[in-house]
Amino acid sequence: MASLPTQDLDEKSKAELVQFVENEQRRANFQSTVHQYTDVCWDKCITKIRPAMDKSDEVCLTNCVERFLDSTILLLNSLGQQAGHRK
Repeated sequence: MASLPTQDLDEKSKAELVQFVENEQRRANFQSTVHQYTDVCWDKCITKIRPAMDKSDEVCLTNCVERFLDSTILLLNSLGQQAGHRK
């Protein structure tokens, strides 16, 4: 990330700027994750291009994304517990 000219900002403004940049980074990471899930699940579930998705396509996509979310939550919880044990 490019350095921002912060020498003219007071401490409160610097803190707000840092918070804003961190929030935008989290938002970008979330959006990237959504795109990854979409790509993987689309390739897995959509085997033919049709004018409309059928019920099996919808079910497959829903299950695929839910499994990704479940595994992500499980992984984050596990990492959080491991970090807690190290303290």
